Amino acid sequence: MYFIINILIFLSFSFSQWFNLNHDFINRTYYMSYPDNISEQESAPLIINMHGFGGNALSQRYYSEMDEFAHEQGIAVVYPQGIVNSIGYASWNVGTFWDFSNLDDVGFIEEMIDKISNDFNIDQDRIYACGMSNGGYMSYELACELEDRIAAFGSVTGNFMLNQSSGQLCEFTREIPIIHFHGTSDSVVDYYPPSFDGALTPFESADFWSLYNNLNIETMEELNNNVEIYTFSNDYSSTIFKHYKVYGGEHDWFKENWGFHTSIELIDFFLDYNLSDFYNETILGDVNNDSEINVLDVVLLAEIVLDGSYLVEGDMNFDQTISILDLIALINIILY
Repeated sequence: MYFIINILIFLSFSFSQWFNLNHDFINRTYYMSYPDNISEQESAPLIINMHGFGGNALSQRYYSEMDEFAHEQGIAVVYPQGIVNSIGYASWNVGTFWDFSNLDDVGFIEEMIDKISNDFNIDQDRIYACGMSNGGYMSYELACELEDRIAAFGSVTGNFMLNQSSGQLCEFTREIPIIHFHGTSDSVVDYYPPSFDGALTPFESADFWSLYNNLNIETMEELNNNVEIYTFSNDYSSTIFKHYKVYGGEHDWFKENWGFHTSIELIDFFLDYNLSDFYNETILGDVNNDSEINVLDVVLLAEIVLDGSYLVEGDMNFDQTISILDLIALINIILY
């Protein structure tokens, strides 16, 4: 009885409703959960929280308990529903052999963002994406293809499927902040390489994004006897790749019994980033982000050329690569 009363009290503090839209001639649905403590003049950040293979929007809502922590901070959460695939399970198309889907889920998510923004007062600068398992894979997919709409990304027990079979582009225009939670005893999605489906496992993913984001500093904090937190960063950017390594953890959305709650950590991580941080304040050529263009930027850009990594501030000719041509262009700006 007390459990039911608490649920009713909790639900009374938010607006929650199913919505639908037609995408590619298919009826798509999502469950929108909007906090009641937002005034008409305020806009709410939005977290897209995606279920796992065979799951559904409502099960992800109750399983992750994200509303409980998001609403008190004025954050809206949407739980999109995957389409039942050819073998009878709801899934997201992430380019694997096991999702049995060829749907345009990225297009659906983008259209969903547009519709939610029309129906609710959403802060376009603070839209984030996360998911469990197959939904975690999908969050990585969105990091590749919707980085111009979504500020930061989180994966819970879902690896990074870097391939072209899903039409994945991964043509980045900015740095990408990511947080990844994974248990070492996960028997569904591999923690240690090689993965069963060719996806990048947590530290392989950290290597990929560290190279791209030029994150050359690695630190580790022991949260407790079972949890280590790895942070990959650099000295001149707020962008990080953060990884919670849960020893003995299985295929799970980790909660307080592990010493942290995944939803709390996701929210705290997300709120460190605004989309405009990566676009509006970018000064082309200011490689070290000190608001000046000088010889220090030349030295750092030369290191990036040698590393083969990418930084949007150093892409002087806008060709999505960093090369000697960018270095020459930067030197010319300083000299002339």
